[in-house]
Amino acid sequence: MRLTSLALTAAALFAALPAQAATMPTLEQIHAAVQVGVAKTRAKMQSALPVPIAVKVTSLTGCQDSQEVPGEVVCLVAMSGGMRDAFMVLPLRNENGTWVGVERKDAKFSGPSPAEAQAMIRAWAKEEVARNPEAAKDVQMQEAQTTMQVKAVNECDVKRKTGYLVCDTELSVPSRPEGIKTELTFMLESGNWRYLPR
Repeated sequence: MRLTSLALTAAALFAALPAQAATMPTLEQIHAAVQVGVAKTRAKMQSALPVPIAVKVTSLTGCQDSQEVPGEVVCLVAMSGGMRDAFMVLPLRNENGTWVGVERKDAKFSGPSPAEAQAMIRAWAKEEVARNPEAAKDVQMQEAQTTMQVKAVNECDVKRKTGYLVCDTELSVPSRPEGIKTELTFMLESGNWRYLPR
């Protein structure tokens, strides 16, 4: 009897964990965290001539669990500050139900998984060949549709002007057994990844 109730309690606890981990901040919560951070910075910098700059989170592309720091999330957002607009990766953590910004420069945002990237490239190659039958004669296009494999999607850099992710990617195709290292560009749109060919 005690073992059964213990097993049920453990099952209930573990069942609740993924739902809690999946909770991500909203645009409003991120903006509030940024405003708290701005207020703290202004308080620290009480100089003779304070320059008030309005910092605003204008859009949220997406959030994901941080690959660098357990318990944190990173959000890809567009921000405006003074005369400059840019996309940035903001690290945040949930403290007692409130999202707070984390002071950490160069937080990373992960790109798609290798399987997602491979599916996107194959779909793109098929569309290209359907649009341009001449492309079907190209060996690289043939491989991109069928035999090309994405082995790894490594570190990604966020382009400040567009929010696109340029990721170091490892590919393999039968004609190049040593593998190919290249940069591929992806964008996150409504929670889904899109491949952006050059």
